[in-house]
Amino acid sequence: MFVAARAGEIVGTYYLKPNSTGPGAHVANAGYMVRADARGSGVGKAMTGDSFARARRFGYHAMQFNLVVVTNEAALRLYRGFGMSEIGRLPQAFRHKDLGLVDAIIMYRLL
Repeated sequence: MFVAARAGEIVGTYYLKPNSTGPGAHVANAGYMVRADARGSGVGKAMTGDSFARARRFGYHAMQFNLVVVTNEAALRLYRGFGMSEIGRLPQAFRHKDLGLVDAIIMYRLL
């Protein structure tokens, strides 16, 4: 678990772990959370960049995100900016609080 701090306050956190076990453990997975009042200020971009750099240092070969919700346009833009590609779509895999069932995207990038 890693944290992002600004002026002594935690404004975000992320985890970095193997996406799978055994023969698939060389692919990393990460998940990010940014405090609501810090969104749009570059915290997510900094944490994403840090996670990719750490994944390479830790010996991972690729990064995979298993469930990026299609309505999360900021995350999709961010991850595409880091060179991630959509490799699959999971129909109605996420229960959105306002929109009901929406698709989720699997994203992948070699490191």
